[in-house]
Amino acid sequence: MYDSNATEQKLKSDYLFVYGTLRGTCESDAHKEYLRGADFVSPAKIRGKLYLVDYYPGLVLSETEHWALGEVYLIENEAQLHDLDVYEGCAKNSPQPHEYERRIVSAVLSSGENINAWAYIYKQDTSKFKLIESGDFLEK
Repeated sequence: MYDSNATEQKLKSDYLFVYGTLRGTCESDAHKEYLRGADFVSPAKIRGKLYLVDYYPGLVLSETEHWALGEVYLIENEAQLHDLDVYEGCAKNSPQPHEYERRIVSAVLSSGENINAWAYIYKQDTSKFKLIESGDFLEK
């Protein structure tokens, strides 16, 4: 019997939207280490604001005119997602409070297609952080 909910959940968990140090053109080694084997799908954007937390950004979802720019990848498996959770400090055993949580977002690919993808959403107060006006962490 075909279970559309199980299939939909599987598809949801196969894509990842990245907007900071995990992007392919970021100078950090995080992309090579944590997205090795993942397939690049498309440049993408989601509704939200990016803040400069430190040497890395934090994404806060928003229904405003702001867009956060990034990339979507097709990830290999659940183990890769777990390693990404550890990197982002939101794995089950990561110290509390977590800065990020992994959530499903609606990303708009460069083709205009919407796709559900995981993204790491910043959970802490951003009032003291600089807003990245362009929505692009890599645009200096």
